[in-house]
Amino acid sequence: MRIVAVADLHCDEKRRPRVAAIARAVRAAEADVLVIAGDCGDGVEQAGEALALFEGVGGTRLMVPGNHDLWQDATPFETRRIYEEAIPAVAAEHGFHCLDRGPVIVGETAFVGAMGWYDYEMRQREAPEGDLTVTPINVSLREGGKMGFSAVPGAAETGWEGLGPEEYAANGLVWQADDDPPQVAVWSDPLHLDWEQPAAEVAAAMAQHIRAQIGEVAGRCSRVVGVTHFVPFAELADYHLQSPRHAYAKAFLGSPLLGEALLEAEGLELVIYGHRHRQEVREVRGVVTADAAVTGGDDMPLLLTLTG
Repeated sequence: MRIVAVADLHCDEKRRPRVAAIARAVRAAEADVLVIAGDCGDGVEQAGEALALFEGVGGTRLMVPGNHDLWQDATPFETRRIYEEAIPAVAAEHGFHCLDRGPVIVGETAFVGAMGWYDYEMRQREAPEGDLTVTPINVSLREGGKMGFSAVPGAAETGWEGLGPEEYAANGLVWQADDDPPQVAVWSDPLHLDWEQPAAEVAAAMAQHIRAQIGEVAGRCSRVVGVTHFVPFAELADYHLQSPRHAYAKAFLGSPLLGEALLEAEGLELVIYGHRHRQEVREVRGVVTADAAVTGGDDMPLLLTLTG
């Protein structure tokens, strides 16, 4: 079986010619299955515009959304409705099956998956550079679409190693190195969406959703391919970043709960994901993992072959 995979298209007016070129390369690959692992665009409309570029691609077309696909520019946010209804509907309109709605079996291969989410367990625990002081801050969307900052009750200035899940849940950080001016890092999701529950609970629910799909296909296939948008294994975040801004973002890469759920599938051979903007194929715990990001100017669709 030949699988062509892409992620992180981020299709907007500027990137549309690039995404169209990627779609042409996908079409030329003549694969059995196309997988798009999230972040087609910013919001449902752009996601649909991106998926439309892949119409005419033969074989089975599968996708999971990414966080950007759920984004809205104004409140009240309708994140759950967009995830559960709008994205699957726009996917179907353009000939794609959204795996978050259920698994798909192609021949002897089952495809299971869900977007996933983050629980801050992939955070970088070691300081990106020496002598940093940091303070978490709350980030929110205010009237007129402006970004708002507020103090976290009880939060105090600390060292990088003092940052835990509760601090990352504020979605903002002020840091200062030596006598340099203070700087701010922000995770933008709370400016565009709201699950109305803690991120860790969303990540756990996504993992449980994958488990349910694995149970649904058990005994009906000889191998399994998993698809997520967020990073599913901690090993895929085992690098150290020097930039405080980039190191801060590691906390939002994904959740090890996703990988733990996927590893329960008998015959798991491949896991496709995105979100890191860092195309890579490597083996983790005996399973081939493929970051299918096509964010970089030289990144092209991944062509993956399952034998046997």
